[in-house]
Amino acid sequence: MKTSGMFFLRRPPFRVQLASPRDGHDHGWQLLLGERHSQRGIQMLSAMWIGSAAEAFMQAHPELRAGDCLNLQLDRLHANRDEIVGFVERGELAPPRWPALAHDDGADALPQPPRAVSCGAPPLSPSPSSMTHSIVALSTVKLHAQSAARARRPAEDACPYPFESAAAGSFKAYYEAELQLMRDELAQRQAQDASQAEGQPS
Repeated sequence: MKTSGMFFLRRPPFRVQLASPRDGHDHGWQLLLGERHSQRGIQMLSAMWIGSAAEAFMQAHPELRAGDCLNLQLDRLHANRDEIVGFVERGELAPPRWPALAHDDGADALPQPPRAVSCGAPPLSPSPSSMTHSIVALSTVKLHAQSAARARRPAEDACPYPFESAAAGSFKAYYEAELQLMRDELAQRQAQDASQAEGQPS
């Protein structure tokens, strides 16, 4: 059984020796993970990442710590005591925080969603029918949101993602940030026009 989505680290990854070599590798990386669910709290998982991709990822990100988010594709999921365990097929580092626009007074800054969020999928369970769901790159979400904002389309109509999904939350944050950027650009142009008008002889 497989699943994919955004998970957060409960502690930094650590290297472990395998009881028996796999594909020529005698060591792997243990990832203690959590996934947030709006109604069930946090689902605990443990995943093993083995192979050259795992080694390259860990070398590229030696600063990983508890709370960091990863986009992972997991396989061979099964229950072991009170925890779901499996193997990492593919992984990438998620952005450290959601987009925000800083203001001088700070009063109207966009609120920051939590560092670890669910992708809106059903809770992990042994049922094969509920183990798979799709994910989307944040760069794609950002592009959709920016295009919608520039086209002046309402966010509710333009958002292509499920209402309660993390992708929808990210879409709305990018959308609002783009609208604010457009307002700032307009204010800057108006200020420049006013400055040029004042400098012209009457």
